Amino acid sequence: MTEPFTTNDQLLVTPEEAARRLSVGRTTIYELMSSGELQSVNIGRSRRVPVSSLSSFVSRLIGDIAVEPNVDAPVCQAEVRHLL
Repeated sequence: MTEPFTTNDQLLVTPEEAARRLSVGRTTIYELMSSGELQSVNIGRSRRVPVSSLSSFVSRLIGDIAVEPNVDAPVCQAEVRHLL
């Protein structure tokens, strides 16, 4: 017998859910998808974001901060931790 599917098992989320998980607006998610910074897939007429893509995106952000801090736009570490 199979176990019930839970939200922790989700492979794909809607752009709205991706925005909620990253604490950004829906428009920001669509801009990130359009620029290729955030991967997404089409299923029929629906756009979905792989949960693994959200994790990779945040990891790249953290890596960028650690490697090349931007003095003009300081980022609070608490904000980065909030994204995880």
